[in-house]
Amino acid sequence: MTKVLQAAGHTMTGNATLGVRALREDYCKPSNRAEIPRNLTAISEALEVGKFERVASQEREDFPRFRYLFESGELLPPAVFMQALELGAYETINGVQLLFDPEVLVLRDNLVISYKALVAKIRQKASKEIDRLPDALLRKFASAWHAWESAWLRNREVHAVEALQPSVKAILALEPLIVSAEKERLLPWPRVQHQKAITLKCLEGFVHAFGELAASVLPSNKREKDHDARLLLLMDHVLSLRGEKMEKSPQSPSQPYLLETLSKAPNVLFPDHQVSAAEASTLLGSHALAPREGQGVPLESYAFKLLGTSGEANTHREGNPRGDLAQKAADHANELLSAFENLKDMLMSLKTTLEHIDPALDKDEAFVATLQRFERAFRRSRRLFLEPDNLA
Repeated sequence: MTKVLQAAGHTMTGNATLGVRALREDYCKPSNRAEIPRNLTAISEALEVGKFERVASQEREDFPRFRYLFESGELLPPAVFMQALELGAYETINGVQLLFDPEVLVLRDNLVISYKALVAKIRQKASKEIDRLPDALLRKFASAWHAWESAWLRNREVHAVEALQPSVKAILALEPLIVSAEKERLLPWPRVQHQKAITLKCLEGFVHAFGELAASVLPSNKREKDHDARLLLLMDHVLSLRGEKMEKSPQSPSQPYLLETLSKAPNVLFPDHQVSAAEASTLLGSHALAPREGQGVPLESYAFKLLGTSGEANTHREGNPRGDLAQKAADHANELLSAFENLKDMLMSLKTTLEHIDPALDKDEAFVATLQRFERAFRRSRRLFLEPDNLA
């Protein structure tokens, strides 16, 4: 802290720091606010003529996400100075208050006091009372600007990295899922079954990480509280039961969707609400996935209770409730799996831009819409297919 304050040119007392608040509020008034661009231009010209120490911080180049603040090419951008005047003790990103370091606030006050001293001299110069701005005041202002800008940008980058952690975790959880799913398509039986079990574990890890991401961006009434990965497998099974595949975009009509055939993963059990182990064994015969008492119901048995056989599901005659439910299930499956694909593509597109994007993802309309579409589809499918009463 002491070294930073010394770099700013002087050490401020506690009283001075407290007194700057009123000064900042005064400069934010419309009458004084309008003078800021003109004053900063006069200071910039004097600094360039006098060849003082570097004003622009190295952080302007080091942190790409903040380059937009300086894209005008001005040495002292008025918008940046206004952010110094309006800077509070914290900034809010994705609903979380992230505190600035105390040194940033002290350096901000140093900058404002240095500016005040020069404003008086700029007025004297305009009235021809002096010929040029004093070098000592220019040097102090340049040092104060450089020190504050550097500390402020570093703090904001730390806040951005912290705010993006849920997104990073979701991407890191998604990558092994994609790798495992792609490996499945290359392996022969029975090795592919072992790989599917790995893919399922990866999927469970991803939906957990996604839940944390959704919690950081979406309000509680817009997101699912508990993402059960088995619902995605059930939706894949619904499509395979009807001999269908997910509706794909025209750009990649032949590309398999990520979770295609994952419903064939071994040992996937659902809650046993109404089916005994004996009944499930009767339905499945000697199937290896037939459950033991109290262990749950295999996916095939659970889907059978919901939709019946594939023959029943594809019968659309009047008065066939299972045929109607099967069609509704196919519609839900298409929507949920399509929303999952969009979510996957969006997260992977962020991988190479994390250093550039605005961390306030809750303000990104496209990002929020993609998350909400998946959450909405997941919630509707969950109510229809994972609630106990639906097996009545």
